Amino acid sequence: MPTRPFALGRSRPLSGDPGAAAARPLELPAHHLVTHGVVVGMTGSGKTGLVMVLVEEALRSGVPVLMVDVKGDLPNLLFTFPELSPAEFEPWIDPSAAARDGRGTGDVAAELAARWRAGLAASGLGPADVAALRARMAPRLLTPGTTAGEPIHVLSALETPSSLWDEDEEAAREALSASLSLLLRLVGRDPDPARSREHVLLAHLAERRLRERRAAGLEELLADLAAPPIAAVGALDVDAFFAPKERQALARELNTLLASPTFATWRKGAPLDVAGWLAPDAQSGKTPAVIVSVAHLEDDERLLVLGLLFDQLLSWVRGLSGTSDLRALVVFDEVFGFLPPHPANPPTKRPLLALLKQARAFGVGVVLATQNPMDLDYKALSNAGAWFVGRLQTDADRERVVEGLSGADGGAGGVDAAALSATLKALPPRTFFVRDVHMQPPSFLAETRFSLSWLRGPVTRREVGRLVRGMSPPPPAPPPAPPAPAPPAASGPPPAAPAPRAASGPPPVAGALPAASAPAARSPAPLPHPPPVGPGGTVVLDPRRAPPVPASRAARRGEAARASAGAAAPASPPPPASPAAPPAPPEGWRSLYAHAPAAAPEGFRYIPWVACSVVAHLRDAKLGITLNQSQLLAAPLLPDGRPDLSRVTRLDPSLLSPSPAAGARFAELPAPLAKRAAAQAAARALREHAYRTTEAAVAVHRELGLAQAEGEPLEAFAARCRAAAARLAAAEQQQVIGRFAPRIARLGERIAAAKARYDQAEAEVAALPGAVGAALLGLVAGRETARRAGTQRDRAAAKLERARTEWTDADAALRDLHAAQAAELSALEQLPLRAAEGIETKRLVPRKNDVEVAFVALAWAATLAGTG
Repeated sequence: MPTRPFALGRSRPLSGDPGAAAARPLELPAHHLVTHGVVVGMTGSGKTGLVMVLVEEALRSGVPVLMVDVKGDLPNLLFTFPELSPAEFEPWIDPSAAARDGRGTGDVAAELAARWRAGLAASGLGPADVAALRARMAPRLLTPGTTAGEPIHVLSALETPSSLWDEDEEAAREALSASLSLLLRLVGRDPDPARSREHVLLAHLAERRLRERRAAGLEELLADLAAPPIAAVGALDVDAFFAPKERQALARELNTLLASPTFATWRKGAPLDVAGWLAPDAQSGKTPAVIVSVAHLEDDERLLVLGLLFDQLLSWVRGLSGTSDLRALVVFDEVFGFLPPHPANPPTKRPLLALLKQARAFGVGVVLATQNPMDLDYKALSNAGAWFVGRLQTDADRERVVEGLSGADGGAGGVDAAALSATLKALPPRTFFVRDVHMQPPSFLAETRFSLSWLRGPVTRREVGRLVRGMSPPPPAPPPAPPAPAPPAASGPPPAAPAPRAASGPPPVAGALPAASAPAARSPAPLPHPPPVGPGGTVVLDPRRAPPVPASRAARRGEAARASAGAAAPASPPPPASPAAPPAPPEGWRSLYAHAPAAAPEGFRYIPWVACSVVAHLRDAKLGITLNQSQLLAAPLLPDGRPDLSRVTRLDPSLLSPSPAAGARFAELPAPLAKRAAAQAAARALREHAYRTTEAAVAVHRELGLAQAEGEPLEAFAARCRAAAARLAAAEQQQVIGRFAPRIARLGERIAAAKARYDQAEAEVAALPGAVGAALLGLVAGRETARRAGTQRDRAAAKLERARTEWTDADAALRDLHAAQAAELSALEQLPLRAAEGIETKRLVPRKNDVEVAFVALAWAATLAGTG
């Protein structure tokens, strides 16, 4: 089911009425953030408020969020006060700051509570929405290197063997490298993986253990340093590479670190497991809201810890299946210094750039926020599909943004560069220029709504401890009350309350198909136990347990029309007296029956549904993709014989029986089904529904012309892409060599000819008399003879110089040609390594003629019908 849009506030066009009359609710479709977002704005522009609103909307929509906190602002998400009362604000008011203003903490708290209530009311929100957010999210505040929050075992890549060594060797080695760099930095050694001998030796020792599924903790590494289990490192003997005395010194330093109480905080706590952090709580159904705070760390420690975190995040992303929906959101506020322009290359830059290039194919969006657009590498900016630009302080910042947003491609929606610069200069607080490549028009102004969380400002380490201790499970939140008429910034109507069970509808029996008279299926309620699952993995029982197939657009419009008119959902009338024999199905239809309970009580009754077995053929001729999706769809029958398309369910045929339970009774079929046209219309409606809702996401590599095969894991497809890229690179390398060979041969001939001329000229110069010889020749043979000899010597010298120049130029040209060839060959060598960057998700939908009906059936749902 598509994620609900993010209600961010109000939008208005760039030109026209700047007042509230031109404003409209701003609802950003969640999948627009799959192509990432960038938020820039100076202090006071409302940048952090916009980031917090994006996080809140993601959590309200059930999208897990991972937040990286550098300054201490993002823990403000935990300041969600369900009652918005002064008593909830007061414990967090600084008494000294209140005293400087001549007020008490109670007065300040009352003022804050009133202001927050008024701000939320202006955005169409209230205490019920705050309570709903608090009840929906499952927060975690992780603090590596300290126990102020929940500590992280940042060296878990060393001390915990990982399956990544079999699945993604590159990711496993990067995680190991980051852990060792952090370890060496803590003992004051060189942490560079390429230049540090300590790092290289420890990497060899640790990788050897981890590949054998053994831990490589400090204790084990100390033992291996004392008696290395390897004979050589590279081409050198291990003792020649790292002398025993130097190994002993390194071992003493690591042992001192191991014995340090401060170091213990780096080795305990939650494992560095992004997949586990972002997995929804299966029992409570709450959405993870994970904050990784590094505000307390030194700059170098932040870089190393976050580099390790982003490497783990990238490994998790690469293991996901492709999707175009927003699966998770990664938010990094205050990104200055972590993704800098070239040539700076901190440990966080490579995995962040890789995330921006690759995560979109797997449904993971990244939002980066910074005060200065010049803090970000241009490659990062070019990968963002949504820009939110607030007020900028300097002309240089505005020019950088204008350069990125406006251009020949109309990137700013056709906005003139000068007009765009003037707009950015005049933006008020909490107002942003937005460029979203998925919208039409792509550029507009946005005024953000009031945040549900109290934006208190940076949280100290001591306050982090108080927040973590206070994160007990909140009581169930009341459903949001219908708001009063809201201004345009409202985030939309609150979810409807569950409909009461109709008096005429008996409760469904576990093990039965969904009963047609159970309108509560429209508002699923959490169950205390997991639902039974069929052999095919599809839940087919009580509709409160069965995931519905997405409704068609027409059905959704009908549902909305009935809701706005205050009409009740269509339901079957009270069951009449039930016959003991199944009614005959319409002509050409089969009959299928839900399995009855092991001991069916008296009054067990069947309710008719219509089922349709359809096969959808999904094709893409250009990429050679052919998928066949078979599914059995069922829907309850309305009194007029039509299927209720708002309650379509996908069934598992293996959980149905061709014969009814003994002693059961049957409800009457809707009378219109006796007519052939009505029966055909019911089957046609389900086929149309399948056509409108069936789709598949397939990983493709357009440049290589490859597509993921049916049932092929994404890792296997990525490996196939790398192999194809390697073959392509090898073929192109041969073409490059063949293309350069004639020019290299010609230059070789030029060099040989130039050398021959040089040797000849050198011999001629050597045969002629020098300056002293010419002088003596003049005394003996006369002045004219001496003059002719000097002229011959000058000509020979000039000829020698020309030959030398020709030889030198030809030799330099040959070196340049070899360098150009080597550069092209080196670039081709990178193709297999970068093959995964070209993988994208292709959404396949069937054409109308590509959906076939295998059969139509009456699917009899089982209910307890009382004594009818």
